[in-house]
Amino acid sequence: MDPKKILVVEDDLFLRELYADVLSAEGYKIETAQDGEEALQKMKIGGYDMVLLDIIMPKMDGLSVMRQMQNNPPQAPNKCVIFLTNLDKDEEIRTALQLGQGYLIKSQITPGSLVQEVKVYLDKYKSSTESVLDKQV
Repeated sequence: MDPKKILVVEDDLFLRELYADVLSAEGYKIETAQDGEEALQKMKIGGYDMVLLDIIMPKMDGLSVMRQMQNNPPQAPNKCVIFLTNLDKDEEIRTALQLGQGYLIKSQITPGSLVQEVKVYLDKYKSSTESVLDKQV
C-alpha cells in the first residue's frame, strides 16, 4: 500500500520541519508549504490524504485558503483538513470546524501526540473517497 500523503502548512520553520520529520519517520509521504498562497497552489492540485493547515500565516490565513478551495475545488480530492492553531477562541475554532475536519492546538502537541492524532484522523477519513469540500457545498 502506498504511504499516506500529508501536506504540512506552517509558517514557523522550526515547527514545519519538526512536523515533517516526525511524520516522515512514521512512513508518511510529506510535502510542506510555508504560507497560505503556497498551500493554496498545492491544495488546488490536491490528492492529499491529510492537510495540516496552520490558521495564522503570512499572505493568506488558513481559513481563507479553505474558503478559496470551496470556490475552486481541487483537481484531486484532499480527504481531510486539520487546522493547526495557537488560538483557543470559540469563534475561530467554530469556523475551522465548518471548513475542515478538526483542529489541533499547537501548544498542546508533542511529536508523539501529533503522530497519534494524525493516525486517528487518517483512520476516521480513510474510507472517505469524497473531497472535504464536497461535503461543504
